[in-house]
Amino acid sequence: MTVLLTNGTVFVDDDLRAQAADLVQRAQGPGVRGLALVDGHDEGVTLDPDLNTFLLQVLMGLARGDVSVTTLPEELTTTVAAELIGVSRPTLMKMVRDGMLPSRMAGSHTRLRTSDVLALRKTRARERREAFEALLRFDEEFGAD
Repeated sequence: MTVLLTNGTVFVDDDLRAQAADLVQRAQGPGVRGLALVDGHDEGVTLDPDLNTFLLQVLMGLARGDVSVTTLPEELTTTVAAELIGVSRPTLMKMVRDGMLPSRMAGSHTRLRTSDVLALRKTRARERREAFEALLRFDEEFGAD
């Protein structure tokens, strides 16, 4: 059973939590490619990989205990931005000083637009994926047998 409050908070009971844990367990099984949505005509709709990952993370959090889902604000602190990008705060500040990431000062505090931080995060993920694929190609061509 779920209860939706007017502020958007959803409370769930132990039965729903157990169902989430079972689904997470099944989703990690061999051959599972992801979650799918089935419409009223029994047509399967494959979910976008990012949405699939998000829903699985919510379900894992629900299975473990309390979970909170919220949207990001328009501006972030340097600590939150560093965590999102996956770097230390000093590294983030170096990126700001080097012009890799635009920022503004709010008094003595640096603030970063969420859209800029997420764009950099996406760029870095793409670059890591491309480097990994290049390494795989190199290994296929020159790797030891």
